[in-house]
Amino acid sequence: MAQSAQKNYQLTLPPAEVSRLASRVWQDYKAAIADHNRKLNRFVEYYRRWRAMPDEPAIGEEEASNFSVPLIRWNAITRLAKEMDSILGDDAEVVAVPTGPSDYRRVKKIGRYMTWLVINQMKLTRPLAEFIVRKLLFGRSVAYSPWQRDAFEGPKGKEIVDYEGPGFTPLWPDDFIVPAEEVRTLHDFSFVIRRYRVRPDELLKGEREGRYQGIEEDFANLVNTSQRGLQREFEGEEVKLTADEAEGILYQRPLSSGESLMVLEWHGKWRMLLDGETDGDEYDFTKREMDQTELVVRYLWDANKVVGIQNLAELYPGMRQRRPFVESAFLPEGRYWCPGICELLVDAEDELRVNHNKATDGIDLSVNPPLMVRPGSGMDPEKQRIEPGKLIYTDNPATDARQLEVHTDVALVQWKEQTILAYVERVTGETDLGMGRQSDRPNAPRTARQTLALLEQGNVHTSLFTKLLAEDMSDMLQHFWLLDYWFAPDKTFFRVTEDDADGLFAVKDGGAWIDNEDRDGRYDFRLKFANSVWSREADKERTLARYQIDMQNPMILQNPKALWRVTNDVHAALGDPNFAALVPEPPDPDLPVDPKEEWNRLLQGEEIQVNPLDNDELHLMRHQRDLQEAEADPDRDPDAFRKLAAHYLQQIQQLQHKKVVQAMAEQAAAAIQKLGAAGALPPGALQALQNFPGLGAPGGNPQAQPASVFPQTPPVSHEQ
Repeated sequence: MAQSAQKNYQLTLPPAEVSRLASRVWQDYKAAIADHNRKLNRFVEYYRRWRAMPDEPAIGEEEASNFSVPLIRWNAITRLAKEMDSILGDDAEVVAVPTGPSDYRRVKKIGRYMTWLVINQMKLTRPLAEFIVRKLLFGRSVAYSPWQRDAFEGPKGKEIVDYEGPGFTPLWPDDFIVPAEEVRTLHDFSFVIRRYRVRPDELLKGEREGRYQGIEEDFANLVNTSQRGLQREFEGEEVKLTADEAEGILYQRPLSSGESLMVLEWHGKWRMLLDGETDGDEYDFTKREMDQTELVVRYLWDANKVVGIQNLAELYPGMRQRRPFVESAFLPEGRYWCPGICELLVDAEDELRVNHNKATDGIDLSVNPPLMVRPGSGMDPEKQRIEPGKLIYTDNPATDARQLEVHTDVALVQWKEQTILAYVERVTGETDLGMGRQSDRPNAPRTARQTLALLEQGNVHTSLFTKLLAEDMSDMLQHFWLLDYWFAPDKTFFRVTEDDADGLFAVKDGGAWIDNEDRDGRYDFRLKFANSVWSREADKERTLARYQIDMQNPMILQNPKALWRVTNDVHAALGDPNFAALVPEPPDPDLPVDPKEEWNRLLQGEEIQVNPLDNDELHLMRHQRDLQEAEADPDRDPDAFRKLAAHYLQQIQQLQHKKVVQAMAEQAAAAIQKLGAAGALPPGALQALQNFPGLGAPGGNPQAQPASVFPQTPPVSHEQ
């Protein structure tokens, strides 16, 4: 299953074929950049809004108000906070969903392992924040996610592995180049190109690890080329150039940068040459295969050199979608480049900006209105500034100077601002209360019930985005699992507590081991999101209300296990997770289990026992049917089948034992009746013996008697 990270999968092709691939990568890159210029320019504007980079004022308006209302920023930050809290919150976890009949026994272990891998081992907090921010700004975010192995040289030349697992590197829109095709996912494009920069020493190390080829033989030329290259291209990196401007650092031609080369990593389809052929036109099917092969070609732009050709089917065997990328869309609507927060709110932010700046100009005019002066009055506005208490000399103040009165209606400005924000709330569902601030609207809720109703309506929008995020996260988790399945070591240690294991798998020294046998299963994955503050408060109120009702229910008060569970839930909702440590959970009551449920428990890897209160004949009928169906199923769980067969024999033994005991009880009862009739028993002894369990029971087969005849047996309903 696991493959060696050091294995070389490089393809050795004829020089003419390598040259054709280099030309193909160059042409695809230039054509895709030209097709996406308008999209990149729009992304530049969105990023300027995010970094609060207003346009330069027109000539003569340098002193005018030019404030940018941060509508896009506060909505993006709010959405970022909610998604990060949902994914990486305290009670978030990965849930494994088994798809095969024999995978139920390990589902808990797989889920705990994936939770540790994604939330703890991969250290996703910062890269995931970058990933979500770019999704919010640009509508879609893509991350490069191959199997990653980070190692360094330790003492005495020993290699120390710092991290080995699925990678997750968010990409700028500039660095993910795709053709202009109508598709739904990145795996449907005819090709995708990842652009990245690398140092010559990283190329040399990558050649030793199998990612590159032809580096050592041309290393001197590569080093020389890397010292005079650009850090930013003039075309195709507009968003990153804008980020450089916002950051205030010149990355395009820096004086202090080190060596670097730009790599175009092309993931596309190519028709390979037939055996024995050394060259041929790309569409000459007499020399080429008709079926296309998925390749990854790494092309050094600065040196015009192909430094890697690999077959994706060999790199990622067993994976249907072999391109090592994951993606997420903000609001999928049938197009690959879907809208984001910026596209939804850019018009509203423009209108708020104009409204705010007009109000600022109006307030300035009302505070410092224009002054009309007679030319011959002797007053020079350029030299005499109007200030409080300033003495200004004029011939006749009543006629030589006059100040205009300007009245600014701020109420109209506030009305327009509130109207625009109301439109924004209708689009995003993010209210003032949902953002954690007091509402200043004239129609703000006045009661707690109105506030909760407003929050609940806002949660409808939040639920929509959460469902979309959950779908994308499921795809990413499946990708991480497949990478781990194919490339992880045969045995991996992960951190987990005994409470998390629930006794379903062995835990020792603060963790457990997962091996190839555990990984050999078919699973889907979903992320159980962490509860928000509002959800936790609502759950607390519902739990307390349920506790008050349960405390009046005699069925719960007379059942120690049910009473313990209700009390434990209340303590957990109030923030006390240690109730189980103080008060151990009582054992399960000795009650019979439905035979259908027994088979389900065996499939999930649990143990079952026969119960003296079982309706044995009914259990045997159900178990016999389950055994017949399992025997006819080629994909049956052999361990569960074996345990059910053993349980079936135990049920037969219990039925036979009950019949023997019943026959002995009937004989004893008849003998006692004779002794009583003969007067051989002491007074009262007959009544005492008849009240003894078993001897006083009615005659006949207990399996054929109704449950009400046996008062010591509680009635149990079984489903066939």
